[in-house]
Amino acid sequence: MRLHRRDSAILASAVLIILTLRGVCASAAVPAVVVAANTNDLTALQTLSSTAATAQQRSLAAGALLALRNEDAKATAVLLPITRSAASRLVRATADVALAEVYVRDQRYRACYSAFRAAVQLSAGAISPGKRQDMADCQALAEVKPMHLTREQPGSLPITRDSVGLIRVPVEIDGRRHEAVVDTGAGFSTISASAAASARVRMLRQSLRVGTASKRALAMRLGVARQVRFGNATLTNVVFIVLPDSAMRFPDGYHVNAVIGLPVLMALGRRLEFVNSGAPTLLYDVPPGKPAGRAGSGSNMLLSGLAPLVLVHVPGALNPLPMELDTGAPSTVFDHNAVADAPILLAHAKRHVLQAVGAGGVVSEGGLLLPEVTLTIGERQFALKNVPVYPAASAISSYHIDGLIGQNVVRQGAWWVIDFKTMTLAFAKQGHVSHGP
Repeated sequence: MRLHRRDSAILASAVLIILTLRGVCASAAVPAVVVAANTNDLTALQTLSSTAATAQQRSLAAGALLALRNEDAKATAVLLPITRSAASRLVRATADVALAEVYVRDQRYRACYSAFRAAVQLSAGAISPGKRQDMADCQALAEVKPMHLTREQPGSLPITRDSVGLIRVPVEIDGRRHEAVVDTGAGFSTISASAAASARVRMLRQSLRVGTASKRALAMRLGVARQVRFGNATLTNVVFIVLPDSAMRFPDGYHVNAVIGLPVLMALGRRLEFVNSGAPTLLYDVPPGKPAGRAGSGSNMLLSGLAPLVLVHVPGALNPLPMELDTGAPSTVFDHNAVADAPILLAHAKRHVLQAVGAGGVVSEGGLLLPEVTLTIGERQFALKNVPVYPAASAISSYHIDGLIGQNVVRQGAWWVIDFKTMTLAFAKQGHVSHGP
């Protein structure tokens, strides 16, 4: 199930990005740091932060790294001077795009739109179609104030699993109770049109289009809920994508009325702990010193705008693969980028007809299937079977990633933790039981 924004017409690889940028910049060579920043190439950015040709390019690499590591204040301090410097138009445009992705994460929507607009004015080809959708969202939200959280102490909510295995928790949206899907892959929370009307969610005037996994572009509205109650936490001024009811219904009668996306989850506190064993529970704002700090092997997460990326190790691959942590996906999948970054995945691949299920329908298409693959995240290994690889024409994201980490990974083990401060995704070792806050 893919409820959130997926643009089907994207710059699907570094090659396409380079070609587009070259078309805009005539015969000028595209700096390696621009390609690295556009593709979230952590290894290249680390190298270029000290070896790039100019001081501005080195700063761009350093600023892009800080943004990926969720160090927003430091990233802004490094990137903003580049946009006002004598650097090339393309380098300045890339810095503007990186700033825009920091601003949208911080809910500074007017600043986000201004940064995107400045990038377009400098070099129209520097912004992919997916990021143009982000630009349109920020323009529509320009007058919306940042979300505000009130909470007295850490809290918890019971987890239930729905018919496709997704995590649901009880929430109140403007006084109306919903069993909402918890979706780390959703850049904005989502609500059906009828639920929004019932709760009297304030609708913004501008209508937009949203891409889906089913390749159907849907009309959407943006709305702002006055209040969302999440356990003992109260959030005000919460942005929602509002979709037609028909777009929230899926095959076999499955339907969703509300989805809680990453901005709300990040607002709840630095750590989220998901307990799978016993009575399944979501604990938020887990205090320091609890299991989240003891189960991992260092930082293994990045944030690309509002997309949480996990660095996943595959046997035989030179570098870890960036894959989006997506609790709204029942299963783990690879994007076509993965087989370019880790050709070893092709060793036992088989041709297969794949189905993409998303808001608006189901699409079948040719792809690959990996009968067995072992992923390592932190200290844990995950043996998966029958993992699909989607072709370039069906790229699963509007930015460069190698796939999605879905519920068939995060349901394994007793518990798992996201720490937004240390940027760590940690899993319990076999048999370990969480202590909670």
